[in-house]
Amino acid sequence: MHGEAAFGSDFQRALVRACLDDPGLRALVGRFTQSKQLGFTDPPAAWAWDVMSRYDAPTALILSTEAGRLTDEMARSGVQAILAGSSDWRESTYVREQVMEWTKKQLFRAGFEAARAKWNADDVEGARSVMMGKIEEMSQIQLEIADRGWFFEDFHHRQERRAFAASGADYFPSGIERIDRAMNGGLHFGELEVPMSYSGIGKTFWCVHRGFIGARMRRRVLHFVLEGGRGKTEDRYEARWADTVYRETRVGQFSADVLHRLHLEYQTMREGLVLRGFSDRKTEWRITYDDILAEIDELRRTRGWRPELIVVDYGDLVWSPGDDDRTKQKESFRKLKTLAEKIEGPGHHGYAVCAPSQATRPDKGADEREHVLKPRDVADCYEKVRIADAIISLNRTLEEKGNEEARVFLGKYRDDEDGVLVKVKTNYPKGTFCEIGLEIPMREADDDD
Repeated sequence: MHGEAAFGSDFQRALVRACLDDPGLRALVGRFTQSKQLGFTDPPAAWAWDVMSRYDAPTALILSTEAGRLTDEMARSGVQAILAGSSDWRESTYVREQVMEWTKKQLFRAGFEAARAKWNADDVEGARSVMMGKIEEMSQIQLEIADRGWFFEDFHHRQERRAFAASGADYFPSGIERIDRAMNGGLHFGELEVPMSYSGIGKTFWCVHRGFIGARMRRRVLHFVLEGGRGKTEDRYEARWADTVYRETRVGQFSADVLHRLHLEYQTMREGLVLRGFSDRKTEWRITYDDILAEIDELRRTRGWRPELIVVDYGDLVWSPGDDDRTKQKESFRKLKTLAEKIEGPGHHGYAVCAPSQATRPDKGADEREHVLKPRDVADCYEKVRIADAIISLNRTLEEKGNEEARVFLGKYRDDEDGVLVKVKTNYPKGTFCEIGLEIPMREADDDD
């Protein structure tokens, strides 16, 4: 392989093994070997890659059979060593990451040289165009599993997926029975939920409520804190688990019985909940979709941990490039929907994603009269939430605030019914949006969206 100082024989053999199992990686390596930018210097690896290149779907059996026909005993034993190599999944992950990084560097180098030539020729626009094109090409280099199904052959896979759904393990309830029933049990894998409300009504509390129920069900929850600081969100979760008011939790005022109960319960929960703040990035104030992916990847690589429910508090703060806020937010929510549907490998079903958005308060007196926010009332532009599977609005008047009540409206649910309005008993002092199971069903609102 060119650049042997960076990619020695062990790496090249591991790369061959990884390519056997990953058609995306194999296609990427093939692209650069055909252009002579990439080549194998380890003889067994080079031989194995040459054999693999002759088949559309090479297998270990094909390599083993072809190796058995070799007359050179050293070459035969080298190929067998490749096939009998490490089965540690972390090795394949490392190989993929290194090849991806190398690939992007090659694209950048080619773009830089071409752009420099145009710049030296006083073609500024041409230089910019070449460089931007290469940057776009770099962003599209991904090793994703194609979203493709052979319908008649995959019947048993569909049955496995349906059995998984029937088991009740594919959704996350909100604890509001009427809403959960309308959503076929709750928020499902592959779905993006966008709670919306006026500022200060309870979007963060809804996020904590979602995370609490998910973790309590022994499901793995990853909560991204993009505003307000991780410590405050941790205190809200703690108040909920301790069933203690937030102001006492903040200063650690727990009774001996509560402390004992927390220690016992937390021992059983272990790695069920991860909170990720970005105080290390606040100098930029640009938390991107790539930052979210990087955290998920790091948790998987370093801890072998993969979330099931992902909470992004909140979606409007995920930064994306664009000419204006409308374009940026539209792109951010589209990426969050992509995250929900991201399949990481066999047996993975995607993620359930909750990412709140702001609603535009029409006037100063909006909190004094009872009304219901509809999906069209989301701030900035409706286009950003059009791709959401569920849009839930949190509604509360000043009178309801005094009575510790709120109304939850399922304004949109792509997979079943919507237009469901429920009154709930809130519990902000104990860190959560509402009490589980304490709701008063109301009439179903007319949704004229």
